[in-house]
Amino acid sequence: MLQGILILLFMLVIMGLMVTRKIPTVLALFVLAVGICLIGGVPAVVTDADGNAIGFLQAVIQAGALRLGDPIMVAIFAGWLGMVMEKTRISETMIKKGAELGGDKTLIVTLVLFIIASILFSVVNGLGTVIMVGTIVIPILVSVGVDKFTASAVMLFSYCVGNNVNLSNVNAIGAILGTSFDDTFLIQAICAAGAFVSGIIFFVVRCKKVGRKFAFSAPVGEAEDDVYQIKGIMGGLAMITPLIPLILVIGFKFPLIISFMIAIVWACIFTSLKAGWSRTMNMLTKTLFDGFSATAPSAMLMIGIGMLLLAINQPSVKTSLEPIMRVVTPNGLVSFLLFFIVLAPLCLYRGPLNLWGLGAGIAALMVGMNILPVNAVMGGFASVSVMQLLCCPTNTHNVWVTSYTGEEVTSVTKRLLPWIWPVVIVGVVVSAVMWM
Repeated sequence: MLQGILILLFMLVIMGLMVTRKIPTVLALFVLAVGICLIGGVPAVVTDADGNAIGFLQAVIQAGALRLGDPIMVAIFAGWLGMVMEKTRISETMIKKGAELGGDKTLIVTLVLFIIASILFSVVNGLGTVIMVGTIVIPILVSVGVDKFTASAVMLFSYCVGNNVNLSNVNAIGAILGTSFDDTFLIQAICAAGAFVSGIIFFVVRCKKVGRKFAFSAPVGEAEDDVYQIKGIMGGLAMITPLIPLILVIGFKFPLIISFMIAIVWACIFTSLKAGWSRTMNMLTKTLFDGFSATAPSAMLMIGIGMLLLAINQPSVKTSLEPIMRVVTPNGLVSFLLFFIVLAPLCLYRGPLNLWGLGAGIAALMVGMNILPVNAVMGGFASVSVMQLLCCPTNTHNVWVTSYTGEEVTSVTKRLLPWIWPVVIVGVVVSAVMWM
C-alpha cells in the first residue's frame, strides 16, 4: 500500500513538472517508467527460471520502446502523405478553393474552411502541418472579417474533429488500450461528429454575436514553387487525396500503411505532369525524410507510453497500485458516467485522463483489473480526449495557434470548455450504452 501511495505521489510530481514546463512530456514519460519501476521494487537486471531477462532494463525500457511499433510505423507513413500533400500544394489549393466558394461572406467562409481543415487533419498530423494550414487559413479568415478568437477556434475545432478520425491516431489508441480498430474508430467517429456539430453551432452563434471584425492581422506565408498546378479534372482528382486512406481502410478494410502508400501514389499521379519524373522522385525522397522528422515527436511520445504501459503492468507495481485503483475505478454504469463526465478536465495538462500523458498508465491499470469492459475503458478515455484535443494548453497546436492570432492560450481553453463538454458527455453515454 505504501509503495502504491509513493508511486501516485511520484506521478503527481512529474505531472506538476510537465504543467510548469520544467520537463517536456516526452522525457517525463521515460522518467515515469524508470521511477515507477524503482519505487515498485522491480529489479534492473534479473532472469527468471527459464533464463529470460525480466528486469526493467529489458522488460520495460527495451521492450517498451517496441511496444507501440505498429502505430509508430503507421504515423511515419501518414506523415509522409502529409508532406506530399503540402509539397504538391494539394492542401493549400483545397483551402483556397474553399475560400473562393464562400466569397466575402464571413460565416460561409468560416464554415467552409472549418470543413476543409477538418478533412485535412483527418489525414495529416503534427505541428508542422498545423503551421502550414494555419498560415493559409487564418489570413483568409482575417480578410473576411473574422475576429481573432473565432479564427483560433476554427483551427482548434478542425484539429479536434480531424484528429478523432485520423487513422494513425485511432490505430495508436487501439494499440495502447488493446481494443480493435473498428471499435476504436466507431467511438472516435461519434466524438468527431459531436465536435463537428458543436463547432458549427459555435461559429453560427459567434458570427451573429460578433459580426465582422478587422481589428487584428496575421502574417501571410511565403509563396510556394508553382511547379505543381492543381487545376482542372486532374486537380479535382488530386484534391480527393485525403479521402483515399479513409475509403480504403473503412470501406475496403485495406491495411493502414498500404492505404497511405496508395494515397501517396495517387497524389503523385495527378500532380506530377508538369513537375516531371525526376522532380517528382526528388520530391518523394525529400517528403519521406520530412515525414520522419514531422512524426518524430509523436513517435518518441509513443515510445515513452510503451515503456510506461509495461512499467505499470509489472507484477510488483500492479500489486502496489491495485488496492488504491479499486477504490477510485468506477464499477457500475452510474459511477462510470460520473467518473468520465465530471472528471473530464483531468485530461488537461497531461493529467490522469490524458492518454498521451499520465492517463496511459491509469488506463492500463483499469484494463488490467478487469473491473470494466476494455471497450468501455477505451470509450471513456477516447471521449475525454476530445476535450484534450480542443482545449489543453500544453498542446503544441494550441500554443502555436493562439500565439499566431495573439490570443492567450488559457483564456481560449476556458472559453471553449463549455462547447466541448457536451460532446464528452455524448461520447461517454454512447460508450456506456454500447459496452457496459
